[in-house]
Amino acid sequence: MTIFTVDKRTKKRFDTNPKRFIEDAIRNFVKTNPLNRLESFGGEPIFEQPLVGFADGDDPLFAEYKKVVHELHLSPREMLTRHLTETLKYEAPQLANVSVISFVLPINSKTLSSNAQQKEGPALRWNHTRWKGQDFITELSVYLVSLLEVMGAHALTPEISPYFKILRLSDGFASNWSQRHIAYAAGLGTFSLNEGFITSKGLGMRCGSVITSIKLKPSIKPYKHHLANCLFYATGKCGECIRRCPGGAISEKGHDKLKCFEVLFEKQKPWLEGTYGPGYIGMYAGCGLCQTGVPCENRIPALKKGARK
Repeated sequence: MTIFTVDKRTKKRFDTNPKRFIEDAIRNFVKTNPLNRLESFGGEPIFEQPLVGFADGDDPLFAEYKKVVHELHLSPREMLTRHLTETLKYEAPQLANVSVISFVLPINSKTLSSNAQQKEGPALRWNHTRWKGQDFITELSVYLVSLLEVMGAHALTPEISPYFKILRLSDGFASNWSQRHIAYAAGLGTFSLNEGFITSKGLGMRCGSVITSIKLKPSIKPYKHHLANCLFYATGKCGECIRRCPGGAISEKGHDKLKCFEVLFEKQKPWLEGTYGPGYIGMYAGCGLCQTGVPCENRIPALKKGARK
């Protein structure tokens, strides 16, 4: 865990404008931390400048997630309360405020381009981004928790807490804390035909979140519904991610999780085994083909006037 102290001037900045302080801290960490580097590719950044959003921990959306994600999906208040009572041994805390900080980390443009050229399995840069990038997300999340705690707040990173679970479904898996759904609640983007997440920086990204006990004004959700940024749902005339999938896991009906897992854990085994060159790492190769070489790769696709269904 990152351990540090802050001076009075820094604490005053935090108290005066905590949202701005948190945004600056995240952007500076992404810009300067050495873990945000692709060591095998000249030390280039894994992620580019982040997007940051905020959600009210009691937003009604979190109750909806128990229906649309899984009945065991935890709300921010449930997650933070459990952390305080079970881990820190607080007695049934009545939290006045619960907020969520969500961050989106756009993937390096060179990595997007290299993966867009692939047809059956991921580029090596993409593979390293999947796994080295997750290490960086963990480091950033732990840093944020430490920063908030030293400012006098409670904080938790759900994805690396004892309460995070992967839940088995009849058609695949879900988690009890979906980072994409959290990002949607924080105004950072909407969902796509391939069940990815289209932000203002596109589909080629990874995201994370931290829950805290301080009051943070929620970000505006700049969209009308949860599929607003997807060109296919807007016009019915895209579906490029269907073409990009090497295992037929995407159709006009949506994303087949079981077929997707077959691609990840079976079809793309040769990449980890060195058939397509040395250096691939991780539990699986990483794929990401449906997130690259598509109109929403690095932006929200523009709609022609009158094109929306």
